[in-house]
Amino acid sequence: MQRFVPTNIGLNAITRGDYIQRHVTNFANELYNPEPHICRVIAYIDGTYSYIPKSCNFRIFRQSFCLHKGRHLLKPVLIVAPDGYILDIQGPYFSDSRNNDAAILQNEFHRDVERMREWFQERDLMIVDRGYRDATELLIRLGIRWRMPAFLEQGQSQLLTDEANDSRIITKTRWIVEARNGHIKSIFKFFQQTISIPHLPNFGDFYRIAGAIINRYHPSVQMEGANRELACQLLEKANEVNVVQALVEAEHLNTRNAQRWIRLNAQHVPDFPILDLHFLRDLTVGIYQIHLAPSYIQDKLQREESEEFQIEMLRDVQRIPQPGLIRVRVYSRFRNAAKYQLWILYRPTNNHNMDDGMDVQDGPHIQGYYCTCKSGARTLGTCAHIASVF
Repeated sequence: MQRFVPTNIGLNAITRGDYIQRHVTNFANELYNPEPHICRVIAYIDGTYSYIPKSCNFRIFRQSFCLHKGRHLLKPVLIVAPDGYILDIQGPYFSDSRNNDAAILQNEFHRDVERMREWFQERDLMIVDRGYRDATELLIRLGIRWRMPAFLEQGQSQLLTDEANDSRIITKTRWIVEARNGHIKSIFKFFQQTISIPHLPNFGDFYRIAGAIINRYHPSVQMEGANRELACQLLEKANEVNVVQALVEAEHLNTRNAQRWIRLNAQHVPDFPILDLHFLRDLTVGIYQIHLAPSYIQDKLQREESEEFQIEMLRDVQRIPQPGLIRVRVYSRFRNAAKYQLWILYRPTNNHNMDDGMDVQDGPHIQGYYCTCKSGARTLGTCAHIASVF
């Protein structure tokens, strides 16, 4: 075991060249690397946690308590490749405010600067979450590029379209590090339970042993259809302008003017296109929003105590580019008082290019969409509110 672990996990277990050649996928390289013809190291960094008992040592008692989880725990940090290869497991660290994600990353570079700087060089890419925002200055000084989901500035209620699209590009692949965290706990049940005090001195070694076994014997993470062509399509879609948002703002369609809208039911919208699951997965750029959609529908019907999913259509269709524009109000799943408006611009199926002989399946059915939620302005994928209407 002393020879097995160092040869299967850690920065000394693989060279930069082998890592890039074997574990940096074409999909990730095209999606994140601004110079895809020059391959770089791309790595995802995130911490996980394991619960521990309360300690009678008051210093450890304070350092191990996590306000976010409300429990005592330790935090190992995983560095994972785009195909799920675990490059390194750092820590474990305590979970107090002095050991947040940004502080841990800064400590690793300061503690082992030679090895870290030898491995992560200028123009390499780190994909991180918002918890690392205080470490971005360090990465900039080191010349390391970083990608992070956007966060709302003070006074901002919604991400801009390019910010929301960029965040979706990052979350499209960043789940890989979370998946590997889950694999460790699902394969090795020891890490699911509260770690007893006698095991804590060797806890970091146990984690690295588990990571080495996964690297050696567990298959890599394969994303269905994730190739260079898909990455180019996502980048192209992310550069589009949200035409429905522009229409809503220009025509003030977000106002409560009942005279401009007609309430519809299932019999009144026979021209709305029927979308299959494959089309929805392409439209939402994944399946997460599709899985949430039934719960949003159920919640809306329960709150409004109605047997119908209420939909409204604009009366004045002469001022919009397509006659199919509907508006729906969907409740937030987090707050009782929050309700979002969304608009979907679609091509009606009953008057679709009947003269040119085109089939109703040709061309895009959905022309655009916009929701007033935090990420609802994006054109790359949809929020779960919009997916619930589809």
